[in-house]
Amino acid sequence: MSYCLKCGAYIPDGQTVCLACNYDPAAEQKAKKGAAASSAARQQNSNEDLRRRLEEQRKRTQEQNRQWAEQERIRREEQAEREAARRAQQEENRRWAQEEYERRQAEQRSRAYDPDRTYRATTENSSYGTSSGEGNKALAAVSYLSILFALPFIFTPNDEYAKYHAKQGLRVFIFGLIADALASIIGFGWIATLARLYLIYKGMSNALNGKKEPVPYIGTLGEK
Repeated sequence: MSYCLKCGAYIPDGQTVCLACNYDPAAEQKAKKGAAASSAARQQNSNEDLRRRLEEQRKRTQEQNRQWAEQERIRREEQAEREAARRAQQEENRRWAQEEYERRQAEQRSRAYDPDRTYRATTENSSYGTSSGEGNKALAAVSYLSILFALPFIFTPNDEYAKYHAKQGLRVFIFGLIADALASIIGFGWIATLARLYLIYKGMSNALNGKKEPVPYIGTLGEK
């Protein structure tokens, strides 16, 4: 004699299914085993899928690390090459600076012990008088402005450079007087004015540039 585990009804001998509620313990047990097996299969599949994803993630991470390591190796090699090039350039600059220093020292020593150069420098300085070169040039330049050619003879009588341009300024002054006289007689005064301005410009340019050159056309008149 047995009773239904679900509804408590009497189950006749030889029967396994409840006639009141159709409850079948064997089928229920079988269904539970099937559900457990299915759940185990799903869990196993889930675990396999998880392991597969983890493996793929590991491989991706490994590949990323490999690429990073390769890039880092290339970067360090390039940095080492740049550092070597920088050191080579520094060494080249140091060597050049040392050679330049030695060359200048040798040049200074040769100048210090060059009697011919010392004599030439003394001669050149004496030919320009006692005043400074800039002063001589300025005074020589103003010698071409009308009667200011007399200034070097008054203030720097020992300055041959200024006196040379004073003589040139005298010629320009005389040329201007003659040109003005002829222009008043035959006309064309503007031509004489242009010629005088050109001679003044040429003479002042030579004086300021340190040149002892005669002015065009009249600069050598009166010389023996």
